[in-house]
Amino acid sequence: MNLKRKRTLVLRLTVVSLCTLAGILLVASRSPKAHAQSHVPVSMTTDWSNRHMVFTAPSSVAQALRLQAEPRYLQQLTRRNVAGQSAQ
Repeated sequence: MNLKRKRTLVLRLTVVSLCTLAGILLVASRSPKAHAQSHVPVSMTTDWSNRHMVFTAPSSVAQALRLQAEPRYLQQLTRRNVAGQSAQ
């Protein structure tokens, strides 16, 4: 490769990298605003089993798929995520 082609290739890679970085920053800066505007209250029923059934994070994909069918696990995830968001 001659010097002119190398410079052109470096320039193109630089432009593509900067455009990609700008796109990522644009998406990252808009995400919290979009999430805050789409707040929808979720009603959940609770009983004694919600306090006594505490799920740990799944250690495998198979276990994660099995837990997705467990409503108490999904409610626990929802409650923990709401608690974490309100602290911010």
